[in-house]
Amino acid sequence: MALLDEGETDWKVIVIDINDPLAPKLNDIEDVEKHLPGLLRATNEWFRIYKIPDGKPENQFAFSGECKNKKYADEIIEECNVAWKSLIGGSVDPKGIELTNSTLTNSASYSTAAAEAIPAANPLPAAPIDKSVDKWFFISGSA
Repeated sequence: MALLDEGETDWKVIVIDINDPLAPKLNDIEDVEKHLPGLLRATNEWFRIYKIPDGKPENQFAFSGECKNKKYADEIIEECNVAWKSLIGGSVDPKGIELTNSTLTNSASYSTAAAEAIPAANPLPAAPIDKSVDKWFFISGSA
């Protein structure tokens, strides 16, 4: 699914956990509609409106909101991976993107200082969600 976000394509890849009982039946996008009718439409609707509560406009989609198949998704994933490797490897101009990182030790933008600045994991249990942010929004699709 391809959202258009600030003039760029923002790809959303529909996946399933391999341990999910439905995983053997869901091998391509057509299978999702067959076994989970309405899920793709609901997912598209959610991506279309999820920024509205923040005062932003509806999202727009490429391909009229159509979900592309697995073959197309695999090609997009490969294309994005090649572009990322070129960016992080320094073979293309980052055009102002800050690439400093704490995990890719073989990249020119790896920073020992950044890696050392990461605090140790916090073993405490998660804090409860504050009621002020635990809200549901419903936006009617009827005009």
